[in-house]
Amino acid sequence: MKSSQGVIAVLIFGIMVFALTFAMNYLGGLSDPKTPVQIKDNTPKNADSIDDGVNQELAFLQKVYPSDGISAIENEFKMGGMQDFLFAHEGALPLKIGLDSKNCTCTSVLVFIIPPDWLKNLDIKDAMGKINLVKIEEALSKNNVKDVLEKQITPVALEKNEQPVLNGGSVGWIRLQWKTEKLGPNRLTANIWMGKKGGGNESRLEALVNVQSALLVNPMELSVDVLSPLVPEKKAFFKCYSSTRKSFEFVAKMTRPRPDETIHVGKPVPLSAEELKNDEKQFNGASLLSGYLVPVTASYNVPGGKDLMELGPFSRQIEFIITKNNNKEFESDSKVEVKITGKVEGEFRILDAEQKGRLSMGVFQRTMGAKRELKIETDLQGIDLELDTVKTTPYLKVKPFTGWPQDVAGRRTWKYLIEIAPNSVSGPFPRDDEFYRDSSFYLKSKGDSARTIRVPVEGRSDN
Repeated sequence: MKSSQGVIAVLIFGIMVFALTFAMNYLGGLSDPKTPVQIKDNTPKNADSIDDGVNQELAFLQKVYPSDGISAIENEFKMGGMQDFLFAHEGALPLKIGLDSKNCTCTSVLVFIIPPDWLKNLDIKDAMGKINLVKIEEALSKNNVKDVLEKQITPVALEKNEQPVLNGGSVGWIRLQWKTEKLGPNRLTANIWMGKKGGGNESRLEALVNVQSALLVNPMELSVDVLSPLVPEKKAFFKCYSSTRKSFEFVAKMTRPRPDETIHVGKPVPLSAEELKNDEKQFNGASLLSGYLVPVTASYNVPGGKDLMELGPFSRQIEFIITKNNNKEFESDSKVEVKITGKVEGEFRILDAEQKGRLSMGVFQRTMGAKRELKIETDLQGIDLELDTVKTTPYLKVKPFTGWPQDVAGRRTWKYLIEIAPNSVSGPFPRDDEFYRDSSFYLKSKGDSARTIRVPVEGRSDN
């Protein structure tokens, strides 16, 4: 009897031990409170954490401006510009964002978060319960609402690995800001990651920008053809415009004017809206916001004097400059140089018809130099010419031939040898360089009715 009771007692004890072990291992104990299971990094498995972005992203009103992807935002050279991209974070959990890349070092990316109190005054949800960005955009565009609101916001610049965290329901805008110096079409982009960098959740923001000079002038070169005693004056007209300004102040003046200048720039006349519209086709349809007509007068005689314009071909430069509070740096950026050309015919003629009023030295070796001959004639009697050494370009050596001038059939003719010494010039001439700019020799008549003849000389010296 006693042995049977012992067996039963052992069995009962075994069952109790098993039950207790089971409860401790699988039920977490009988009376101890529950504690979270620790993972390898000792972070509680149920701790608050920011979503990695796999299931969350920002909703943008628009990712490309202008929306057609073809036209462009007109932007003035060196004046900078910006474009805002309105967004909403529809997710429930906080979301990190950051800048993955941008295609231009002149572009900065700023994040603005609209204060929640401002949003409370708007019915921002649509019928589906989503944030209505169109409605928010309309509210921001009224009067100066956005400007006032922006003063209350401290933006975050996504430039040095900043990673702002957006709470669920956040609304704001990401601003692309630039100051590009590349003229013409520019596609400025910024790639924004969401959740974590490299997680595959990105949005590409694009601004299509057409960078224009502050000042446009047309034409860039204009010819008045021939001036003579029979045609003593001609008028030409340049037009200047701005596709970035509704109005502008400017000056148009001769570059390096001469003491006896016979070309004069007149008073600008504003162009009408209809004239601006008609001229847009000359600039590939770019919108012209303002413009002026600038008259230029070329005269055979020096206005108000007895001097005459130099005979032969002429070329002058006129510079157009937007003025801005005596800001010389800005003036140099806005300067446009144009050219007016023509030919003055009178009592003296260059006989070599193939020269077309100028002397070509051709292409020659720098170490060899070059020589050419030229004849000039006039119907005037008893007149003589001499070289004006002060005006003549230093590298041109001009010598009259012995036995000239000659009088034949009532015409007096001079013959000259023009020489460029070895190693005295290099490259093409004339060109926009102080030493090579004029590249001409000058003759002047003796006596009371003194007259200057300018003979342009061109060519190229190779090594």
